[in-house]
Amino acid sequence: MFSFFYVFLICMKHTIMFYNLDNLYDTVANPNTDDSEYTPTGQKRWDWLKYRKKLENIADVFLAVKGSVGDFPTLIGVSEVENDKVLEDLVSQKKLSGGHYKYVHYDSNDTRGVDVALLFRPSSFKLIKSEPLKLILRSGREYVGRDILFVLGEIEGELFAIYVCHLLSRRAGVNASQGFRRAGTETIYNHAAALRQEFPYVKVVIMGDMNDTPADDSLKVLLKARRTIKEVGFNDYFNPMWQLMDKGYGTSLHNHRWVLYDNIIVSHSLLIGSGLRIMPLGKGFYAEIFAKSFMMSRGQPKRSYAKNKYLGGYSDHLPVLIRLKKDG
Repeated sequence: MFSFFYVFLICMKHTIMFYNLDNLYDTVANPNTDDSEYTPTGQKRWDWLKYRKKLENIADVFLAVKGSVGDFPTLIGVSEVENDKVLEDLVSQKKLSGGHYKYVHYDSNDTRGVDVALLFRPSSFKLIKSEPLKLILRSGREYVGRDILFVLGEIEGELFAIYVCHLLSRRAGVNASQGFRRAGTETIYNHAAALRQEFPYVKVVIMGDMNDTPADDSLKVLLKARRTIKEVGFNDYFNPMWQLMDKGYGTSLHNHRWVLYDNIIVSHSLLIGSGLRIMPLGKGFYAEIFAKSFMMSRGQPKRSYAKNKYLGGYSDHLPVLIRLKKDG
C-alpha cells in the first residue's frame, strides 16, 4: 500500500490553464463602469438566458479539458470577468462541482469593468496570499486601468508565484499602446525578482492575454522569456508558446490571421531539479492550445457575439495550458 501511494505521488500531474472568457458580464448595470451594452436594454440585449448559456459554455470547455487530461486543472487564470458574482456563478456550475473551485479576484479601475482572476482547487493549491499589482510606468507613475493579479501559494509543498494579466489591447494602435504592455511585463519581472531575493527557488508562472506575441519586446526582451529551454538562465523565463507560434498556431484571429497573444510562461526553477517541472506534451511542445470542434465555427473560435449579433458561443480566444509533474 505504501509503495503504491508513493508511486501515485511521484506521478501526480497538474494542469495550469489560461482562458480569456470574452466579456463575462452579469446582466446588472454598474453605474461606475461602462457595461451598458451587456444589460437587457443595451445594444447586445444581454439577458439572463444568454448569461446562463455563457456560463454553461465555459463550464463545458473546462469539462472538456478534464476529459482530455484526466482531471480538472489545478489553476485556471481568466480574463474579462466583471466581478465576484460572475465568478461565483461560474464555479457553482453543476458540471464543475468535481473541481471544487475557489477564486481570487480584485476589482480594478478598468473603464469597462473587466478584470482578471485565478480559479484554484484548494485540494491541490494552498493559497498563502494575494494582491493586485499596479503597473508602474517608466515615468514612475501608476497606470490607472487593469491590474495584474499576484497569487502566492503551494502545490505539493512547493512555493509558486502566479501572475495573471490582461495587458492593454492594440485597439489604439501598436505604437500608442506598446508602452503600457512593456510596463506590464517590467512590473511582473521586477516584482518576481524581488520575490526571489526572499525565496530564491520560488516557481513562477506568468499567464494572460498579453496582446503581444512571444516575439514582441515586452515578452522577449523585458520579461526575458526565451524561445527554447537551453536559452534560459537563472533569471530568465521559458515561453513554450513560442514553439506553437513558430508552427503557425494561434489563439485568436485578427484581420483574418491567427495571432498568439495568450501566453503561459514559466521560470527557470520549473525546468530543473527534482520537484515539479513543466512536462513535454508531444511533438516537442511544452504547451497546448486547447481547441475542440464544439468550440469552433467556420475555422475560428465560436464567440458569444459578432458585433451585436448573438452567436451563443464560447469566446473569441482559445484557452492555453501547460502540465506539471514531479520529476524524480
